[in-house]
Amino acid sequence: MTDTSMTMHPVLSARNVSLGFDDTTILAGVDLTLHPQEFVAVVGASGVGKSTLLRALAGLLAPQSGRVEIPAAITPDTRAWSMVFQAPRLFPWRRVRGNVELGLEGLSLSKAERRRRALEPLALVGLDEFAERWPHTLSGGQQQRVGIARALAVQPRVLFMDEPFSALDAITRRRLQQELVELRRRTEAAIVFITHDIEEAVLLADRVMVLGNGEMDQPARVVETLEVDMPLDDRRDHPEFAPLVQRVETIIGNH
Repeated sequence: MTDTSMTMHPVLSARNVSLGFDDTTILAGVDLTLHPQEFVAVVGASGVGKSTLLRALAGLLAPQSGRVEIPAAITPDTRAWSMVFQAPRLFPWRRVRGNVELGLEGLSLSKAERRRRALEPLALVGLDEFAERWPHTLSGGQQQRVGIARALAVQPRVLFMDEPFSALDAITRRRLQQELVELRRRTEAAIVFITHDIEEAVLLADRVMVLGNGEMDQPARVVETLEVDMPLDDRRDHPEFAPLVQRVETIIGNH
């Protein structure tokens, strides 16, 4: 996160948000303010409501109470937010560039501009030379990079990532984690990142938001938000890294 980001207006604000279905509340009292280039990781036990929260923050799920605000896109040729899913969700009948252009097709862009806007994020994720490949010729990690490029092509103010690396093998996952660290420095987008991997959360985030259930049969809540006050480079080797991972594990284990 840049030093100037905190003087900017928020790109996302959630106030006392409660979420659920019908008469059942599964997550209550969530507050979150996000500024440009901030990275918040959301962790917690399975079923605690992480992905439900993500959908609500993106405006895909109406809260039972409270309010979520995402300012509008800056220009007609951008979007306020975009999403990276656990699976790449690429269309097999579109080449790589065509998949990245998909999110741009509803915007006020010429064909030439769509091409340029697709190639820029492909270069950012190291796949510009693969623009005319078919998705089935790419590895799993490369396909996920295409999904990230597609999300970045619309120049979102907020990038939502729903366990984007969970289906990948350990080596590919670690490589993409490092690439995401580099990507953070080259985009203004704020990021909300859902993960089950506590090390991944501490490795990537400025803040780790821990969801948990205080009591049986009660809605989950944000039980603690921890600041990650370590430089991004070589964070795994920082003396505070392992203790912070253990602290998050303990919090989750107690809730």
